[in-house]
Amino acid sequence: MNSRISKRSAIAQGFAPFNSSSAKHGINFGYGLADPSMFAELPWPGAFDGGTGVALADLPQYTDAAGLPELRTKLALRYGVRRDQVMLTGGASQALQLLADGWIDPGDVVLTEDPSYLGALRTFSIAGATVVQLGLAAEGVDLNEVEATLQANARVKLFYTMPAFHNPTGRQMSRDYVAKLAALLARSGALLVQDLVYAELPYNGPAHWLAPGNNVINVHSISKVAGPGLRVGWVLAESDIINRLAHLKRDGGVSPVLSNIVLGLLQSSALDSHITRLREHYRARRDSVHSLLQRSRICDPEYSVPSGGFSFWVRLTLGTDPERFIEAASRKHDVHLVNGRSYGPASGRHVRLCFSYLPIALIEQGLERLSHLHANL
Repeated sequence: MNSRISKRSAIAQGFAPFNSSSAKHGINFGYGLADPSMFAELPWPGAFDGGTGVALADLPQYTDAAGLPELRTKLALRYGVRRDQVMLTGGASQALQLLADGWIDPGDVVLTEDPSYLGALRTFSIAGATVVQLGLAAEGVDLNEVEATLQANARVKLFYTMPAFHNPTGRQMSRDYVAKLAALLARSGALLVQDLVYAELPYNGPAHWLAPGNNVINVHSISKVAGPGLRVGWVLAESDIINRLAHLKRDGGVSPVLSNIVLGLLQSSALDSHITRLREHYRARRDSVHSLLQRSRICDPEYSVPSGGFSFWVRLTLGTDPERFIEAASRKHDVHLVNGRSYGPASGRHVRLCFSYLPIALIEQGLERLSHLHANL
């Protein structure tokens, strides 16, 4: 078919479509999927359980653009905000899409770190933004560089970040640093978007992030702690921002049936107990992979051990050709990696090693295959 596609569609062709089925084939380190073995440990409430307080007649029906009122009320209590500061979305991905629709015109600038989350880079790029990625250090990006960028370009609309915990590096940023970043952006009329989908899974103590308000918008999701198949996320922000996002919604609201499941989880003690188990489970997995990597010769040993999240961010050893190594790993050993330059232009020597989905035996096998390839390439 030769019909002309939109510019947005043309940009989208430069990004690989999300294909979680590929994680089931070979040994795929590229996808940070939740461990399916943990799904069964969560006592799931019934989707049509009227004990949540939602009328049974309302569950098969459309709901508000901002989402099921009862779930919004519960989330407002959980985070200490008003209900009009909460909006439900079809996962965190839809939240980012709506933010792009609401604030980004073609040619506007989005700031983020190098490296950064692939899904966000895709969403903002398709919206027509010029994505400027600033080098990520231990604490975050250089605030002086942020200030200089803001002064040089009046079209910066927002800064996207994951302070707890950064994807793909797993780092945590201090609340003091993020507060300075938010204040800097506010002086230029730009937003700070905090993606907090991993915030419930700290491995080294409590996580910290800025509360929503003023120019700070927080994006959360149930995906990492219950199940991504629920496709329920939420935005916390000032009520005028929530109202603008609600006007951009073109659906009948996030599924009340799925929202009722999330509401049931939040109303019981089951979810918080499950989150505690998840922290222990993923912390143990992280520690095991850290031990394996310390014995591996494929990467520099000075990588940062993730404080949360689902992946290690490692730099291939000096002299390794990343493209050749990644291609040979897939073709010869059925081990799949994503080139670090997909996460940022200065990250070409890095790879993301996700540890959440694969059993530890497969992770060990995959790293052994990579070590063998490295020694013989």
